[in-house]
Amino acid sequence: MLTRTPFLCSAEYFMDLIPFTEWPLRGRLQERLGALDYRMPTQVQQDCWEDIVSGRDLLVQSCTGTGKTLAFALPLLNDERNERPGSVLIVLPTRELAMQVAKVFVSLEARTALLYGGGGYAEQLRALKAEPAIIVGTPGRLLDHLERGSLDLSECRVLVLDEADEILDMGFAEELDRILAALPEGRQSLLFSATLPPEMEELASKTLHNSRRISVSIGLAAAKDIRHEAYEVAKPYRLKALANLLCVEEPQSAIIFCHTKAETDETAQELIGMGVNVLSLHGDMAQAERTRTLNCFRSGNFKYLIATDVAARGLDVQGVTHVFNMGVPQNTETYIHRVGRTGRAGRTGKAITFASGRETLHLQRLLSRAGLRPQFCTLPQAEDVRRRLREQFHKYVSEHISYDENDKYVLLASELLAYLGPNEALAAALSLLPQARAVFESGWDVPVPERRRESKAESNKLLRRLADKIAASESLGMSFIQLSVGKHDGCTVGSVLKLCSEAAGLAKADIGEIEIRSHTSFAEVPTDAAAAVLEGLKNSRGGGKPIKARLISPAKAKVMSLEDGKGSVGGNKAKKNEESRERSNTPGGREHKGRVKAKNGASERRRKNSGFLSERRAKRSFAQGKERKTAKIADSARGRRGRRRTP
Repeated sequence: MLTRTPFLCSAEYFMDLIPFTEWPLRGRLQERLGALDYRMPTQVQQDCWEDIVSGRDLLVQSCTGTGKTLAFALPLLNDERNERPGSVLIVLPTRELAMQVAKVFVSLEARTALLYGGGGYAEQLRALKAEPAIIVGTPGRLLDHLERGSLDLSECRVLVLDEADEILDMGFAEELDRILAALPEGRQSLLFSATLPPEMEELASKTLHNSRRISVSIGLAAAKDIRHEAYEVAKPYRLKALANLLCVEEPQSAIIFCHTKAETDETAQELIGMGVNVLSLHGDMAQAERTRTLNCFRSGNFKYLIATDVAARGLDVQGVTHVFNMGVPQNTETYIHRVGRTGRAGRTGKAITFASGRETLHLQRLLSRAGLRPQFCTLPQAEDVRRRLREQFHKYVSEHISYDENDKYVLLASELLAYLGPNEALAAALSLLPQARAVFESGWDVPVPERRRESKAESNKLLRRLADKIAASESLGMSFIQLSVGKHDGCTVGSVLKLCSEAAGLAKADIGEIEIRSHTSFAEVPTDAAAAVLEGLKNSRGGGKPIKARLISPAKAKVMSLEDGKGSVGGNKAKKNEESRERSNTPGGREHKGRVKAKNGASERRRKNSGFLSERRAKRSFAQGKERKTAKIADSARGRRGRRRTP
């Protein structure tokens, strides 16, 4: 019996995890864990143990890097009843995931059969004839064996659907239904999924009975060692931006994520054309080619792998230092899945995302839900790339000075210097080296979009509207509070509604209008509860930072700064206006005010006079031009008459 640890909704590790040596595991299984150097469990492994051992159905929401495979492998292998042939069926969406899970079971000395599309039938049939206790496979190949009669699931005790959301996303719903129909009704069912869309809820309702849900916080503890950076780059220029970053960042190993297979191939071809050696991985590749690609990447022969989300599911490669997102992922879970490839085993990592326009706001919202915040950085341009390459070349040459092989080149160098100057000889030699030429030829100048700011007229209009709204609200017994988080912090109407209602124990219906702006938000609350709401918000956080809140009056709304990211009302502008008013009430201030007024009046007179003089000059010029044109026409007419009179 394990002492359960309370769930913490944060990105921190559980501090009271129980070592595997204290778990009630069978002797041989305990030995295998020790040999594999598994010492401490993860949150999901400890959370799932008791329910799986007791035979209860589970729906587990957990992301990459949380140790899901051992979460169901250990309790299942610890039960002697699961040693019978065909006791456990594990269904996964991709071949790579199936191979990875099967590898874990084999390492724990479980009799395992691996069934996946693209694998040889003869080998799979031999594995099934050996009566394995654990059957791991993909939906298509499992259904194929069922129809052939080579797979019998009548004795299956436990069904595990791992990455169930991806199984549905890849269009295996029909195959999955037919597999479920072949299973006995009294089985135990375990569903593991990163997301819970409506399709997953429907699958859970027809698959699970008397189930329990376990959710692991999407703000993974591993993400704290990852630096999350973002660059604002329009889509047509992202390949050039990626090439610049690869030169400047110098990743030891990197995975570049694209949304589609077509985008993966296009990105790989473009980078290869730029001189960058990359590999691509997607679902349309043959199994032999996929295996060869992964082996080349794992061995370090290629530093960069371009992949889709589905193809990279379950990809376990050590030493990945960078993850690049060519676009903003659709949801937070997908982002966590991607960046979870780096920053593993206590190492640091870096996740870089390209975004532009509304994508930047979407990215901030995604990371805000996981308790993360992106750092928007300045994109390196061609000159930055060449400066970096120049530094690398200097280091490269300095490291080769001490080589013994250099002795044979000294004689050749002295011969050249006999009739060439040192600069000329060295420059000619450098021009033959690709590394030296790259210093002057590499890098791209990438246009960076500028963020649009509200004009002064727009700002004043919004301020007046807000002040009128607050004044009308006060007459109805409501007040407005301002929060120091806005759209750029991932703030939404729903999140503000939840914050305000929970801060003072109000019903959501008691909260009035909510307005979200770039760096600040406003919420309408009952006047008698405003103080309680402000008090309850003191320890709240949003967008990865503490939330500051204050009561807003119509007068304050007229002088506050809309773009104040720190949440202060009025900001420096209000302070300066107040100081100006105080100075104007002093004798010196009144005298200064008079001088300014006189100066402004003189300027106004000069402007009017200038306009009047300009108008007079324009009329005079027009009249003079008209006179010259009339005279020219008259002279021309006299000339024609003179020519007619000539004999």
